[in-house]
Amino acid sequence: MSILGKIFKGPRGLAGFSLEEIRVEEKRLEIRENQHLAQIEKHDKQREEVFHQGAKTKSPARRRIYARRFGENSQRISMIERELSRVVKELMTLSRVRGLLERRRQVPVRNVLENLREEDMIKLTSLLEDDKISEEVYLQKLDTLLGVVNDPAYESADIGTEGMEVMKTWEQMDEGELEFDQGLKEATGRDPLKEKGGGQKEAKEEEGGRQAEPA
Repeated sequence: MSILGKIFKGPRGLAGFSLEEIRVEEKRLEIRENQHLAQIEKHDKQREEVFHQGAKTKSPARRRIYARRFGENSQRISMIERELSRVVKELMTLSRVRGLLERRRQVPVRNVLENLREEDMIKLTSLLEDDKISEEVYLQKLDTLLGVVNDPAYESADIGTEGMEVMKTWEQMDEGELEFDQGLKEATGRDPLKEKGGGQKEAKEEEGGRQAEPA
């Protein structure tokens, strides 16, 4: 099990790992990354050779064989690329976590890693395992969950807990998970629809009271 699996399923959580453990896991993942890149290059060359062989022959039977080999190499490349994407995302996660831990050693700040909720971890795991999510999008989501915005040195303490919560709310609205009124209610703790209806009701009652007053 990778360190991320331990993080998501174990009792220690993100904040329970030392810098040394993070660095060791980063090195291991870098080796895997290089292995995947070498495999992709190997199968890509084989696919190119098969393509040339199929182009040279005029035999339909031989071309079917080469076509099958071409497809097999393409499928292997796709599988390796999906695994490579996951490895890259894991490296991104560890790099961000390491940056936060290193900053914490230099500057005594509140540990944002300890504030991650279980639903945050579930969401991060889902993004990590979804090969349709690009590395760039994953990094943006990761930065939001970790309280990092475009800069590893940026801490959620700079904008406060409420600021980080409203950023997550905006993210849910971007993804279509929340409508505007729902997002506003979640961010402020108030229901704008009820307030709007209540205001109209109060206005009507006030107007009715004025009409009822004796001349």
